[in-house]
Amino acid sequence: MSLIDGDMSNKLPIDGQRFRIDENVDEITLLFFREPGSKPLILIKPDGSKWYDSRYPTDQVTWYTDPNFDIIRIKKPQPGPWQAAGRIDEENKALVVSDIRFEADPLPEPLYQNEELKVEGRLYNGEDIVETARFRQTVTLDVLFISTNNADFDNFGATPVRVAQFLDNGRGHDERVGDGVFTGFFNLDVEPGEWMATYEMTTPLYERVFEFGPLVVKPLPVDFEVIESDAVEDDHQLIVTVNENEIDPGSLVVNGETQFPNGEVRKFTFSQVDEFPYQVPIANLAFGKHLIDIDIFATTLAGREFEARLDDFSFISTEPPPPEPTAAEIAERQRIEAERQREVERQEREAKEKQAMMNLIIIVIVNLLIIFIALFALWWFKFRKKKTDKNDA
Repeated sequence: MSLIDGDMSNKLPIDGQRFRIDENVDEITLLFFREPGSKPLILIKPDGSKWYDSRYPTDQVTWYTDPNFDIIRIKKPQPGPWQAAGRIDEENKALVVSDIRFEADPLPEPLYQNEELKVEGRLYNGEDIVETARFRQTVTLDVLFISTNNADFDNFGATPVRVAQFLDNGRGHDERVGDGVFTGFFNLDVEPGEWMATYEMTTPLYERVFEFGPLVVKPLPVDFEVIESDAVEDDHQLIVTVNENEIDPGSLVVNGETQFPNGEVRKFTFSQVDEFPYQVPIANLAFGKHLIDIDIFATTLAGREFEARLDDFSFISTEPPPPEPTAAEIAERQRIEAERQREVERQEREAKEKQAMMNLIIIVIVNLLIIFIALFALWWFKFRKKKTDKNDA
């Protein structure tokens, strides 16, 4: 292709805003960087007709536009001089996109569950490393671990897991922005087993997949278990064991942070342990869920340094039941209960006596009222009769 001949490599040789497509080109993908916020380009063919981002032959052209660039793929382009009308970025010009591929450093073997590792890779356009910073911004690089569905491994039938994304932005573990070196930080929070490392490269026009493997992820060679305290005044114990067939026990370094149910946070660390299992005391501050973040650093027997992280390790402490009472305590409780019962009976007797007295008083009062009413009625009757006799006389 004449467009990528000579020192221009994959830069499109533009004279002003003109370029030429050779008659031997069957398909070409052009990437034009525009000034930020400018309108999409207009392509002018050698015969003078125009293509717009919203009007072009869809059977021949695929056009993707972004606020800062246009990617245009043309099948069987018309040979001759073409023109691009628009505010093309003079610094980046344009690129001919040919065979985009990604090459990453090989992953070590074996890998371990919950391991974290830094991997670098480079993006190629044809045979050349992509050096145009803005071109790298149009590409997304994700890494998935996909189970090989080997029935001999525990991850048979496991769903794919995204474990990393490669970036060249100078942030996180990427050392320099725009240096052409993409950095991915893998977090292997996956089931132990056999996996394929699948690199998915996505551009606005197409996707590419590169597979590496199969790779074996082994269980983490450091194990953690909590023995809960039986007494409130005693600490819990974090028991640490290592698989000495995988790592050098003396190389183990552990940094941890415990978040207690009462909100308090405490850190712990240990290294150069002479003998395993090793016990780490966890203060018994409160009952409830304890969250422990653990960073692990060790050296395999083959001499490879690795690190892993557990950020979901937890345990729940429960309040222990009260101790069984002694014979003296039982006797004292019985004595107290007997006194309480006697007091209840005494109060019941007093209540009954008071009720009987009240009933007697009520009866006396009622009888007196009846007698008073009867005497008053008798007097009233005699008084009325005497008055009537006197009136008659």
